[in-house]
Amino acid sequence: MKTPLARRWRVESDTDLGADSRRFWLANCFLIIVALTSLAYALINFFYFKAIPLAVVELGFFVIVVLALADMRINRNIERSAWVTVLSCGVLSAFFFWYVQAGVSAAVWTVFFAIVNFFLLGTRKGLPVYLVFFAVILSLTLSYRNDWPALSGAALTNIIGAMMAFGAAAYYQERSREAAHDRIETLANQDSLTGISNRRHFLQRFERVRQALCDLDRPYALVLIDIDNFKAINDAHGHAVGDQVIIAVTQRLLSAVRAQDLVARLGGEEFCVLLYDCGDSAAWRRAEKLRLAVGAEPVSVESQRVHVTISAGVAVGDPQSQGFNEMFADADRHLYAAKAKGRDQVVDQL
Repeated sequence: MKTPLARRWRVESDTDLGADSRRFWLANCFLIIVALTSLAYALINFFYFKAIPLAVVELGFFVIVVLALADMRINRNIERSAWVTVLSCGVLSAFFFWYVQAGVSAAVWTVFFAIVNFFLLGTRKGLPVYLVFFAVILSLTLSYRNDWPALSGAALTNIIGAMMAFGAAAYYQERSREAAHDRIETLANQDSLTGISNRRHFLQRFERVRQALCDLDRPYALVLIDIDNFKAINDAHGHAVGDQVIIAVTQRLLSAVRAQDLVARLGGEEFCVLLYDCGDSAAWRRAEKLRLAVGAEPVSVESQRVHVTISAGVAVGDPQSQGFNEMFADADRHLYAAKAKGRDQVVDQL
């Protein structure tokens, strides 16, 4: 007898937090560096250069970043902290550019903003922000080109050229990183045979749905599915036909669920379906619909026709009190009960 699914697929507490934790600590370290840099320059400008207004602005920027850091640590809202930091950094860079009249290497900080912007916001959100920042610096440069000595000669074209070049470089570097990350995420989240969600992605979606339904105070249901006598299909027709059967079952399951429901392949002939906002009677009816969809007609593979049925166990839970482990254990017991009763049926209670 196979090992119960609930034991093989039990969730660990930190299963879905790895990627978010890495992103959180990377952003955390970056903001600490930005905060310390702004504090250092505030002290230098205050005590050494006596540039009091500039030091005050930099000190204000330091306070803003520290508050963003504290907010991120308390609420783990990385995006909000990123927006606060980027907008503050942009304002500080533009103010510095105007305050020193484009001198004292002001162009260096306008170029640095491109790195901060695209690193924290990404390309989709960061591009319009950088275009606005570029327009502000360009308007200042053109408005004061005859009044600021630092803009004489080739400085004007160098500033504009550097911002365009570094902005494009930062954009494409971040875009390449995002594309690579998307490819890795697809490989990590997608079942290689069927193209649907794998166990990892299913657990991530499960937790997100659970949080949403906790807020709405609505139930959810979990359906565990096993293709009946799949080993016999492999033995009789070969593993290539077995793979085609799995693909056909996947397509039939997808055709029988709602758009918001999630179908995942856990491995081998085992599938799992998360039914969003679904109570007791509705969950059984939807699982029965899945069973009928799979067994409606044989699966045709080349010249062979393979009769396929599924057994299913259903568990309905309250997201406030029942997580994945509890739901999976209940559905697993019901699945084994369906098999014990002769297969090709749905069981939702013992």
